[in-house]
Amino acid sequence: MERIYIEYIGLAAGTLTTAAYLPQVWKTWRTKAVEHISLVMYTSMSLGVLLWLVYGVLIKAPAVIVANGLCLALVVGMLRMKIVYGRRARAAAAEAKAASGQASSNQASSDQSSSNHSFSGQSSGPSLAARLGRSLRQLKPYASRLQGQHRKPWGKD
Repeated sequence: MERIYIEYIGLAAGTLTTAAYLPQVWKTWRTKAVEHISLVMYTSMSLGVLLWLVYGVLIKAPAVIVANGLCLALVVGMLRMKIVYGRRARAAAAEAKAASGQASSNQASSDQSSSNHSFSGQSSGPSLAARLGRSLRQLKPYASRLQGQHRKPWGKD
């Protein structure tokens, strides 16, 4: 086979494998949701693709250079989004937790002050019985599905 056809096969393979990252990069960039993306995987992938790029440069293979150069850009972009968006998500979660802690400590102090003075007859949230009732109502559809299913012993149909 001529050298030019071999390069075309290499370019086609590189285009397909590099394009495989595009949907993940697009979705991550659009949603900024990175909690299910592995930092270790993308770090090792970045290093592996970088080595392939160096290898392509050393053997002067255009298909390897182009494919791995583009792939490296996508993989490093994903790695960067994982780090940046992950930090933002952790900061937002910490801020929400701190605000929740502040609100619960304010509620606890107001509960103590109201219990010291007089009973107002109103609570700040649903009672335990109301929460339990809601939980049971949410489980009811699952229980009704299970009632119709009886296990039969092995070998008896």
